[in-house]
Amino acid sequence: VETKMAEENTATRKPSALKSFLSGGAGGMCLVAVGHPFDTVKVKLQSGQGAYTGALDCVRKTVAQDGVTGLYRGMSAPLIGVTPIFSLCFLSYSWGKRLMHSVRGSDPADDNQLSLTDIGIAGFLSAIPTTAIMAPGERLKCLLQVKGDQYAGIADA
Repeated sequence: VETKMAEENTATRKPSALKSFLSGGAGGMCLVAVGHPFDTVKVKLQSGQGAYTGALDCVRKTVAQDGVTGLYRGMSAPLIGVTPIFSLCFLSYSWGKRLMHSVRGSDPADDNQLSLTDIGIAGFLSAIPTTAIMAPGERLKCLLQVKGDQYAGIADA
């Protein structure tokens, strides 16, 4: 009886684009919250800021000088940038799965009907709009990081 009820719930449940979009945004924020301290350490080590003997030494000195919040300095920019990108990625993935359901003639409420190849194609399709938005920004970031002294700012790069 429980299995039949679970199947009925799956059959009546419709995937929501808004849910995918919001989930992606939440995932993007979590990514930044967890990953930003690592990025801070990486940037400090790459820039030669201070005399660090390694990553742990950099963490120790940063926390000693600025507290734990020093590891999160500059987090607002990636938070503002990454959140909508992940939202778009999740939304595009949802659309890709819908497209694959349409091609296969299967029920959009039941992703178990999609093959691994179908899921892979949906994932590939989700990368197209995400990459179109991310690539120009990544290019500018790399130019400024490597040859920043040659440019007055983002508009000049």
